[in-house]
Amino acid sequence: MKDVITSIFFCGLLFLSGCSRDISSDSYEATTLDGPALHSYACTVVSVRKVKISAHDSLEQNTTGGIIGGVAGGLAGNMIGQGKGRILATGLGALAGAAGGAYAEKKLKEQVGYEYVVQLENGSMRTIVQGPNGLLSPGQAAILIEGRNGRSRLIARS
Repeated sequence: MKDVITSIFFCGLLFLSGCSRDISSDSYEATTLDGPALHSYACTVVSVRKVKISAHDSLEQNTTGGIIGGVAGGLAGNMIGQGKGRILATGLGALAGAAGGAYAEKKLKEQVGYEYVVQLENGSMRTIVQGPNGLLSPGQAAILIEGRNGRSRLIARS
């Protein structure tokens, strides 16, 4: 029975690890390539700072992890005691497992990124957050690419 619980838990974690959004400046969704051209602007990087990107801030929003953890915790708790003690252990195991699973999902969906503040040639400023690939520095010439779906990317200008 312990093998079943362990298998459920680790299969769930594997499933959740694929839920993070790709925030790389090198990644495009196929739907953004159809239709009119993307808008590009010459700019200069004003500031850069490392940031943490979370899919959901509160544990209540991480339902998949909570469900998987709750089932695994309930099964584990059900193996303890007899009668009312087993019922109590099952309930407590399910609650602890749900909280642990939601927390695990939250942590698996966190990513490191960089927040760039750039100044366009017309003087206006924009803020872009993206993945750690192609790190740019303050003062560096860049190109801001704005997508139709609201996703922006910043790349070095050569």
